[in-house]
Amino acid sequence: MRHVRNVLILIAIAIAVVALPGGGSTAALVGAIFSLLIVALLAYVAGRFYRDHQIDLYSLSDVDRTILYVALGAIVLVLAAWRFGTTAGALLSIAVLAICAGGLIRVYRNWQRY
Repeated sequence: MRHVRNVLILIAIAIAVVALPGGGSTAALVGAIFSLLIVALLAYVAGRFYRDHQIDLYSLSDVDRTILYVALGAIVLVLAAWRFGTTAGALLSIAVLAICAGGLIRVYRNWQRY
């Protein structure tokens, strides 16, 4: 019974977005607010992870630390620019993500050796 109620609530919200004037703008605003909250949460988690594992990060060699930071930065850039319009853009994004994954695997393996 609870599931039926939840589905009816979602249907009512969808009808309100479609039928009421300005419903689409309100939905876009709510979506933007949720996106900002998610980004803020990810930034908090990243900062907390950095503080908790600072000794591990500084125990890496300079090359491994550079690869780690460049790979994480490239992943953020690719995900931020994910709205590619061509097949070449999609293939380039996938290739960059694969290279970043390889770099992260290399850093992880070198970290595990110690």
